[in-house]
Amino acid sequence: MRKHLLILLLLVNCCALQVMAQTKTITGTVTSAADNETIPGATVKIKGTTTAVATDANGKYSINATPGQTLVYTFIGTVAAERVVGAESVINVVLQADSRTLQEVVITTGFGVKQEKRDLTSSVQVIKGSAVQATQRENFVNALQGRVAGATITSTSGQPGASSSIVLRGITSIGNSNQPLFVIDGIRVNNDALSQSSLASNGDNRRQDFTNRIADINSDDIETITVLKGADAAAVYGSDAAGGAIVITTKKGRSGNGALTYDNNFSFSNAYRFPAVQKIYGPGSSGNLDPLVRTAFGPAYAPGTQTYDNLQNIFQTGFSQQHNLAMEGGNETATYRISSEYRHTGGVLPVAYNDKISLRFAGSAKLAPKLTSSASFNYFNIDNRKLNKGNSGTYINALAWPTNDDVRNYLNPDGSRRTLLPPKLTNVTADGTIDFDNPLWDANKNISRDKTNRMVANVDLSYDPASWINLRALVGVDFYTTNGNNLLSQYSSSYQNSPLNSFASTNGIATGGIIDNYNDNNLLTNGSLFATLKKNFGDFRTTLALGAEVYDNRDQINGFYGEKFLQPDFNTINNTTPTTQRNSSNFFETRRIGEIARLGVVYKEMITINATGRNDYSSRLSGTNNNTFFYPSFGAGFIFTELPVLKNNKVLSYGKLRFSYAGVGKDPYAPYKIKSSVIQQATTGGGFAYDVTGNNPNLRPEKDYQLDFGAELQFFGGRLGTDFSFYQYRATDQIFDPRISYASGYILELVNGGEIRNRGVEAQITGIPVKTTNFTWNTFLNFTLNRGKVINLGNLPEYYNSDTWMYANARASLFPGSSLTNIAAYSYARNNKGQILVDPSSGLPVSNNAFVTVGDRQPDFTIGFGNTFNYKSLSLSFLLDIRKGGDVFNGNELFLTRYGLSTRTQDRMQARIIPGVLKDGNENTDNPTVNTIQVTPYYQNTYYSGAIESDFVEHDINWIRLRDVTLNYNLPQNVLSRQKVFKSASLFLTATDVFLITNYSGADPDVNGNNSSTRGSGSAGFDYGTLATPRTISVGLRVKL
Repeated sequence: MRKHLLILLLLVNCCALQVMAQTKTITGTVTSAADNETIPGATVKIKGTTTAVATDANGKYSINATPGQTLVYTFIGTVAAERVVGAESVINVVLQADSRTLQEVVITTGFGVKQEKRDLTSSVQVIKGSAVQATQRENFVNALQGRVAGATITSTSGQPGASSSIVLRGITSIGNSNQPLFVIDGIRVNNDALSQSSLASNGDNRRQDFTNRIADINSDDIETITVLKGADAAAVYGSDAAGGAIVITTKKGRSGNGALTYDNNFSFSNAYRFPAVQKIYGPGSSGNLDPLVRTAFGPAYAPGTQTYDNLQNIFQTGFSQQHNLAMEGGNETATYRISSEYRHTGGVLPVAYNDKISLRFAGSAKLAPKLTSSASFNYFNIDNRKLNKGNSGTYINALAWPTNDDVRNYLNPDGSRRTLLPPKLTNVTADGTIDFDNPLWDANKNISRDKTNRMVANVDLSYDPASWINLRALVGVDFYTTNGNNLLSQYSSSYQNSPLNSFASTNGIATGGIIDNYNDNNLLTNGSLFATLKKNFGDFRTTLALGAEVYDNRDQINGFYGEKFLQPDFNTINNTTPTTQRNSSNFFETRRIGEIARLGVVYKEMITINATGRNDYSSRLSGTNNNTFFYPSFGAGFIFTELPVLKNNKVLSYGKLRFSYAGVGKDPYAPYKIKSSVIQQATTGGGFAYDVTGNNPNLRPEKDYQLDFGAELQFFGGRLGTDFSFYQYRATDQIFDPRISYASGYILELVNGGEIRNRGVEAQITGIPVKTTNFTWNTFLNFTLNRGKVINLGNLPEYYNSDTWMYANARASLFPGSSLTNIAAYSYARNNKGQILVDPSSGLPVSNNAFVTVGDRQPDFTIGFGNTFNYKSLSLSFLLDIRKGGDVFNGNELFLTRYGLSTRTQDRMQARIIPGVLKDGNENTDNPTVNTIQVTPYYQNTYYSGAIESDFVEHDINWIRLRDVTLNYNLPQNVLSRQKVFKSASLFLTATDVFLITNYSGADPDVNGNNSSTRGSGSAGFDYGTLATPRTISVGLRVKL
């Protein structure tokens, strides 16, 4: 018996020893495929057992297992991964995002409130900050084009510091801003761009560009961007969000050991598309050489004459660099993140640059068991050296330069300006005897520079007195001061408005030089207080939020103007003659108080009802009986896949129908427009006179009524998804400022008049066509179709914003029945039968001398198509931007034609007869006189110099452009594990605006002739004097210590 027991004991010991010999320690790191960041708190479990560990703050783990056992790796929002233990002791795992959890995603909506996406009843789209940051764009807003359905983003120039106009779901106001509200961590922030009318020169918004302030934000600090397009989602923010809201959530730091991250990029930009310029004919008129004109209607160049590509020759390779350094860490009680950015953006034109330094401190803390807080402070220092645009800007100067003269030779031996024509005091751009400034001389001598210091700070306190109630207070401050310096040389033919000349355009030669400086101090403070109650009653889950918001914006712009330099080009206002100096001070203060109530009811996680009511008190309507206005919203959602018959369906994983309706009020675009004001007069006797805008104590707020139907579907466990929306806006009591009878003593008056309608369709499609262990293909497609129409303008026949009247007789005018993105211009005079009228004395067509509809800038539809391919440590992503239809006014081509520089003028020797009838008094009879007069443009320059504007509206413009492409390589963890310095590292190559395929004859149809402060439909689609966006290639690295 003892012998048997001894043998059994020996066998057991041997088995135990064998098991012990096979057990080994497995270590590794768990990272996220989405951003290559390590995942703290991921679970690593031996399958079929209770043995499990969690990854530490750095995503590392250690577990004992035996060969043949299976390790299961899980984390919230990711797909579980399994690895069989073999001979290796290090197993690193990359977890893929689980798209099946989309309906459980928590997103940030109004006032920083986090909600489950399934509870929303309006259209919301979320963009990861990493996707935006990967494009390496100077202005992160431009990276949203194509990534957000319904968004139209148009840069106002390809220069450093250019502003960007963003419109969600088309035009909803003809006289107000259509841009969305920007919110960072629950607090409103400023996205203003300076209007030149606020300067002492009272200029228009087409001669200089001013950065929209949201571009200051460092994209590396952005965690997510939530775009609220639906009515009931945006209505909670009030009238400023009538055009939607873009809610930015910033990075706050993560708990765990401190981590230091650094990334950089080095960029090279080149202009690669240019208008075509003819090189056959030289300066002159009517086929004769004329040394006193700049029009190219002279004889052909002699054989062997050297010509130059002057437009291309003024460009250079723009070099830019960016460096981001961040440190973060914390524990369960508090987290912190400290980040900094240095960015230098060099222009493709000389001297232009935009330098930025950003410092940011953010953190969160649990102050008590029921009290938490978060706060951030962001400082910016920005220096932007710009070039002038428009009629007297650098680009037009380059287009006008004769092709037989080298534009790079712009100085005389003594350093003075080299001119081609004698100086001239007048400055009418249609006058061919003006000696345009050499563009390189203009860039160096006519100075435009802005320096901005900005501070954005916020504090967020949250207190839970009970499990079902939360009290939350947010306070934010956004303050910036910009000092602007604008110098027009006393030797310059360029011009700007002069207060000494009744604000008429006056050039530098006539004035002896101009200084037009300004100082802009803008303080935005806002705060909110909410009590949120959450209770479940059986199958009902309810949320009630009651609160208030206070918003106060104070903007003071001081202008300093002077003429006639005492010392040539000495850049100070003190260098101007004292009798020419003029000052202006504009102070704008707006205060709004909002009372807000929100109710949400969810039944059996299937049916959602949301309702919002907001009542605003607006100082902009002070002086009327309508300074308070109420607007409600209502939404309903039905998740039909929660029905028993569809639950756990293997094909249809998730399905939701939604509906929302809201009324949104909108006050005037600026304060002090209700009662008439007076301004100081510089005329003899001085005193005061009425200002431009007359009084209207009966003004009412605009009312927008918005309707939205939508559906969200997911198939095959989230491998295929779609989000579809149909929306319609009806805006009544439109507030705009038409011209009125000058006999009233005013020029403009704010009125309620007219109604517009805007409707459209959006579709978002997401998919994962291929998904294997080592390879994943993710794709998305955003489709947008929008149509806007003017129903009526009250009793007015036309409304236009003069800022859009950039060149000749073409502008953005609205008529009853027209599109909201209408192009109006002079066209051909016609008889009753529609035949073109011809001048019998010249044989040339007659202009109608009236603005009529000649085009519509609204495209038929747009598509954003993005793809990301991941193979092991390598990823490739790209975004295509596709547009079908829409018209563009090619003002550059009209300018070149009228100056004889367009390639379309090369056939000037060919005689032709204009099809039409003579305007001889018989044009409307049964037998009008058919035109037979022959015209040869070589001898009759007015054929080109009098070209009619409507001929230069190019119709049905299409494009396919590669917006951005990024190749990224993450160093594998098995390589990084050999050293102890870097936790992660990656290299990337990014290119933006890589190529453009289009039927547009100009440089780029995606243009905007104004800056983003222009109200109404703006001037997107007006191509005149604006540099197209250059192609940029960036290389860089990211490391984490």
